[in-house]
Amino acid sequence: MSGPKIVDIRLVQAMQERQRRLAERRFQQVQKQWNAQRLRMQTALAAAGVMSNADDLKAIQQAIRAMDQRLAQLGEERSVEEVVNRGAEWLAFMDAELSRLQQHANDAVLEARLRARSMQAAVTDLAARLQAAGMEQDRQALLKAPTLDALERAAQLLERQEDHVQDDLAIQQALADLGVRAKAQQIKPEANDQERERIEQLLVHVELLDDGPSTTAFRARLDALDGEIDPRQRRLRLDSLALHISQALQRLQEAGNRQRILDDLEAQLAAYDEVPPGLIEAIAYQREGREGGATLAELQEAVARWCQQEARRLDGERIRTVVLGSLRELGYDVREGMATGWVEGDSVVLQKAGSQDYAVELQDMNGRLRSQVVRYGDPDSPLSDQQQQRDTEVEQHWCMAHARALESLRQQGIEADIKAKREPGEVPVVVVRRTEGTGLRRETGRGNLLNNQSRPEAR
Repeated sequence: MSGPKIVDIRLVQAMQERQRRLAERRFQQVQKQWNAQRLRMQTALAAAGVMSNADDLKAIQQAIRAMDQRLAQLGEERSVEEVVNRGAEWLAFMDAELSRLQQHANDAVLEARLRARSMQAAVTDLAARLQAAGMEQDRQALLKAPTLDALERAAQLLERQEDHVQDDLAIQQALADLGVRAKAQQIKPEANDQERERIEQLLVHVELLDDGPSTTAFRARLDALDGEIDPRQRRLRLDSLALHISQALQRLQEAGNRQRILDDLEAQLAAYDEVPPGLIEAIAYQREGREGGATLAELQEAVARWCQQEARRLDGERIRTVVLGSLRELGYDVREGMATGWVEGDSVVLQKAGSQDYAVELQDMNGRLRSQVVRYGDPDSPLSDQQQQRDTEVEQHWCMAHARALESLRQQGIEADIKAKREPGEVPVVVVRRTEGTGLRRETGRGNLLNNQSRPEAR
């Protein structure tokens, strides 16, 4: 292991710490999303009231408690390795559970709404029949407390009035659907309106995403259609309402997706201590829907690019500091400012005490460390056998120092793997002229002292 070498150095602990901070921020966002969704679901289920299926309500409440417990467990103390290794798995599971539970609640609320509508139709019809039968007191009792039990009692009362009983299997089935145990068929069922049921389904979905004034207005418009007796007008109003609700649902879904993307962008930035104000402002612009800023796709690209560059910058600073510290311990002259001056594409030159004619050049190549031995002298002078032997010996000494430096990095939790190398003496040592200040005359762009013939290649 000697000659020019390229080493891939990775700060595993730093990467894991960023991943941990990212995962924990995402967990917090899932918790926030769940709290909002939980409140909307419970509000909708409470509004559905007694019309909700008891078994469905019980299952949903159990699922809500299970979700609360799962999220509480995610908030407990856990190791970095566990977060890094299982964080994506947990987040995917939570997302699937949120979607599943929302759909379950959507179905339960829709069923309750349809049952409540059937109940109202049955109460209205039976109240009219009680009035026609001269049973005003019973009619008032039904309207005052329109429950399933009251509906059943009213149906049984009418059953005793044989003059008002008619054989209608459809009405009997309507009673059975509501759970009313009566032989009489006093309810005139409303014709099945599939379009209205479809709108009801859309509206319930909207209500579970947003329970604001616009959603309340949609509900009022839908309820008002029950009083429309002109079939043509009713159809036109149904079509118009269906279009508006569909558009609102699409906007809510798009807004929800946009907010989740923005939440994730904030989570990515939260992995770093200092974030450019411009990115924070751009996210705020997107949240508020203001015009004139970057598009969402452009913002995603900008955040990803900055995070990648910032991670490389932070890791590069740490790697340079640790590498130079290790070489200082091995007797190399490391001066103040070398770590900060060693930037991508540039290089630093180190000399060991007592070594006047040789130095070691270290260079950052796209996140990888490149190193080689260089000799001060005249690049145009011929190379003697004695000089070549001396060059090889110096390279061998650097090889041992290089190996000890890499081992020191590994002991500090830093991965360091050699990706390419040349053997001692395989290629001539680069000869450079000594200059004042740096000690080397930089004859190639950006401080790269390695000519094309001496570039190491992967083996």
